[in-house]
Amino acid sequence: MRHGLDLDHIATIDSITRTLRANNQLSKRVGFLFSLGHGLVVIILSVIISNGMIRAQFPTWLEPLGSYISIFFLLVFGLITLYSSLLHKTKLHPPTSIGGFFALTLKRYNAFWITLIGALFAFSFDTFSQVALFSISMSSSSSWYFAALLGLFFMLGMMATDGLNGFMVSLLIQRADKFSFLISRLLGFFIACFSLILGLLSLYTELNKLG
Repeated sequence: MRHGLDLDHIATIDSITRTLRANNQLSKRVGFLFSLGHGLVVIILSVIISNGMIRAQFPTWLEPLGSYISIFFLLVFGLITLYSSLLHKTKLHPPTSIGGFFALTLKRYNAFWITLIGALFAFSFDTFSQVALFSISMSSSSSWYFAALLGLFFMLGMMATDGLNGFMVSLLIQRADKFSFLISRLLGFFIACFSLILGLLSLYTELNKLG
């Protein structure tokens, strides 16, 4: 469950949920779909590694790749969320978070792209380290399904936290009264600032590693 509370998860789910506010049913399931894609990658890799099909030691380029994927989404979502929350000053409906290509793509392909974004977030060093731990801890067992079971529990924990996050944000932005609109705008502003700060700090860390 703790992994579902990662800051990049919270910021991304908030942004996507706000974009899909017009689709009430889908917006409530953003956190669930995001964690589903993330968790499926964990389960699949846990099974593959526990069967010895690939090594539990991952290539060195995996850590920066995962970091840059997260940085990309954090900066893009943060910039558009900030612009949107500052732009809508007088309208009495909640602001969107992701515009342009991302909004159009998410609205066209809906659940698939939300799940795909969650899967992309799984390509990080921390997630693969967790996968390796699941697989190695079950290496003494001849049954691969123990590793899959650990991955399943990992995914269910994320679904509980990420799903609740997306559901609560969806409920907030669906309300049309002025107070809820103000809270929604303030929340969007702080999430945007948080996403940008987190993304820039992560980018600074990665660039420092390059020397």
